[in-house]
Amino acid sequence: METSQKNKMPFWKVCRFNFWLYGLHVLSIVVLGLGFFPMISIYYWVWKAMFTHVWWLKIFVFSLSIPLGYFVFGITLIFSAVFIKTLLAFKIKPGLFGFYDMGALNWMAYNSMILIVNGAFLDVLRISPFQTLFYRLMGAKVGNNVNVNTSGLADLSMLEIGDNVTIGGGVALICHAAERGLIRLAPTKIGNNVSIGLSSIIMPGCQIDEGAVIAPCSLVPKGSHIPARGYWGGNPLRDLRAERRAEREG
Repeated sequence: METSQKNKMPFWKVCRFNFWLYGLHVLSIVVLGLGFFPMISIYYWVWKAMFTHVWWLKIFVFSLSIPLGYFVFGITLIFSAVFIKTLLAFKIKPGLFGFYDMGALNWMAYNSMILIVNGAFLDVLRISPFQTLFYRLMGAKVGNNVNVNTSGLADLSMLEIGDNVTIGGGVALICHAAERGLIRLAPTKIGNNVSIGLSSIIMPGCQIDEGAVIAPCSLVPKGSHIPARGYWGGNPLRDLRAERRAEREG
């Protein structure tokens, strides 16, 4: 499918796509390098300061500096990714785009910044204020007392999450879907006091109203509307509360 689409594309669009793709690899190196710089600086100065001390004290202090350096790396990485995203004006907007259109290319670039930070740092620092800070800096609307126990959030600027929301481990909450060689981008809104069970998948264009619960391991198809205080789950998605009521009455 992708090969046939590439053959139909104008040559200049294919060249632009390939240039963009390789450019994102270079950009990833730059962002990671900015994050590594203060971390390696800490290691260098700690080792230099401890050079004249006994070997066991030198190793002990250096061992403590490793997690400190990693933490500094992560914080620097967050702000580096946000800076690059802002500097190069990577933005996403709702719509239907071909893989070689600028809308899709910007989507690739924008999410590459999110993937780098999630994979290198936030995946080991879940349910953290730094995680929420990164989401907000990348454009997400995130309320108060939000607990996100997953690194599976993407397309952040099209996400709106209300207050007192719990998102379980392994949840994928995305605002994009591939459709026959096209990328569809649609915003998703999560209301207040919503709970999404572990390993569930929330597709683009969904609205989950206040107080609703999504059972673990559920698939919420694109464009779904979950009513307030509903209890839905499964694949295919269904109203579990109504289902249990029917079983009792039957």
